[in-house]
Amino acid sequence: MIKKLLQYVVLIAVVNANAQQKSAIDDLNNISFALKLEKASSLDDDFLKNAQEAHKINYVLGEAESYNNLSLVYYFQGKYEKDFKYSLMAIGLYELVGDKEKMAAIYAETGYRMKSRNIKKAIQYMQKGKRIAEQYRFQKPLLSIYNNYGVLKEMQQEYDSALFFYNKGLQLKEKINDSLGIPYSLNNIAGIYVIRNKFEEAKLLYDRAIDIRNKLKDEIGITENYTYYGDLYAKQKQHEKAILWYQKALQKALQFHYTDLIGNNYKMISENYEAINNQKEALYHFKKYTQYKDSLLNKDTNSKIAELEVKFETNKKEKLLAESKNQLLQREIEVKNARYFIIGITLLALFTGLIGYLVFRQQKLKNRQQEKEFELKSAIALIEKQNELQEQRLSISRDLHDNIGAQLTFIISSVDNIKYAFDIQNEKLDHKLQNISNFAKATIIELRDTIWAMNSNEITFEDLQIRILNFLEKAKAAKEEIDFKFTIDKSLYDLKLNAVFGMNVYRVMQEAINNALKYANPNQIAIDVTKIDDKVSVKISDNGVGFDFKTIEKGNGLNNMQKRIESIGGVFSMQSEVGTGTTISILLSI
Repeated sequence: MIKKLLQYVVLIAVVNANAQQKSAIDDLNNISFALKLEKASSLDDDFLKNAQEAHKINYVLGEAESYNNLSLVYYFQGKYEKDFKYSLMAIGLYELVGDKEKMAAIYAETGYRMKSRNIKKAIQYMQKGKRIAEQYRFQKPLLSIYNNYGVLKEMQQEYDSALFFYNKGLQLKEKINDSLGIPYSLNNIAGIYVIRNKFEEAKLLYDRAIDIRNKLKDEIGITENYTYYGDLYAKQKQHEKAILWYQKALQKALQFHYTDLIGNNYKMISENYEAINNQKEALYHFKKYTQYKDSLLNKDTNSKIAELEVKFETNKKEKLLAESKNQLLQREIEVKNARYFIIGITLLALFTGLIGYLVFRQQKLKNRQQEKEFELKSAIALIEKQNELQEQRLSISRDLHDNIGAQLTFIISSVDNIKYAFDIQNEKLDHKLQNISNFAKATIIELRDTIWAMNSNEITFEDLQIRILNFLEKAKAAKEEIDFKFTIDKSLYDLKLNAVFGMNVYRVMQEAINNALKYANPNQIAIDVTKIDDKVSVKISDNGVGFDFKTIEKGNGLNNMQKRIESIGGVFSMQSEVGTGTTISILLSI
């Protein structure tokens, strides 16, 4: 009796001790977001010990939360490999305990943090978190998901989509009076206004955001807002004002070791000093920016992150494979039990026939299993080949962007500096310099389109529509009087084209619109994509001046369009009448 009583007392003591440990673990995990950012440079050891303590007492959720916080502080330290590693560990533990809400939040946050290193992967993780949160109607994760998804859309220059998600996030936050989150949405909406030269509207939103952050004493948020004021004045070419705001932001960013903002502010200070022809300060700050840029785009870090991701996905596949084998083993046991039962009731008379049946069945199961193993090996080999091709594409596109893109940007900057530095009276020379700058800018756009196609295994008509609409948005800025229309059959939205096929269709659309803008003087341009049986019809029409086929020679542009469509097995045709307009028709087999 005494022995049992002692055991009971010990058990109660252990339970109480575990409860106290859980409470201590939760207290550290639940410190405010602002404090996590402020102390990011020194909290990594605390959260790692917290995870170890949670693991000792088998407190899985506490361990997951500790890894989640650990990944956050490593992100703000600029240690992206460790950030990604602990994010994946947290995802695995949340999945183990079935916490869908935390899974949605961390998938989306992982995507957001990858935005500067791998935008395609960033969108994949963000969309995964968004799908889970919307499926289960988790309001808390959606407060940040909509805002951060808008950032990714803005980085892809899809400004209408970005503004849509920024406003969607702001409505949610204002509904529950989320004072910490509202400034993020206000600043992002203001950023779109700055891009569109709506400076007064942008400043009102920036002022509202920084007022909230000053009341909250959100030092990191205040630092970001200082940077946004710098962006606002830089866009208005008030470079001295911009430099003052960037320097204020840089001072705070250095204080809190906020790597992203440090690098960004060094870069912007350099660019603004260059704009006012202070080459000494421009060079000094550019060198500082380069140091931080190297930490953001470290190739070894990115390759380790990719390796961690592969291991994470492989572990999930191995777990599924183990579950399949267990199920197969269970089925085999059930079959054996059934066989024994049948043997027992049929006695010796059916023994010979039953043995034959079981041998046949066993062989069939074996053959089926071999077929499945072969299919699995083939699928793994295909995935490895696709991954290898994707790595090569990413490497080439990165080289194009970093080398050719940087050189073209240098040309544009140099031409602009020459024009600003010298009072050029020669109109021909000024016109020639402007042509060089415009050609370099157009080449950068072409380069981005090429990189986009290279990084896409498949392109849908929805992708083409978004790309063309972005192109048309820029065209509107030059010719506001033109009414652009783009309609597409809904059944074609998800039709997938290979990258070469999709890029050729996009280039032909782009060339047709450019020709109409240059030569036709229209007030309407329309693109219609429809499905006709097993083919897709694309028509680009304008109501411009038109031309007579008998009196005009086909130029390189028309010949190139025809060759592009014929190279992908399509049919190209064109109709035009003087005074009525021109229609280009493309018929594609799908």
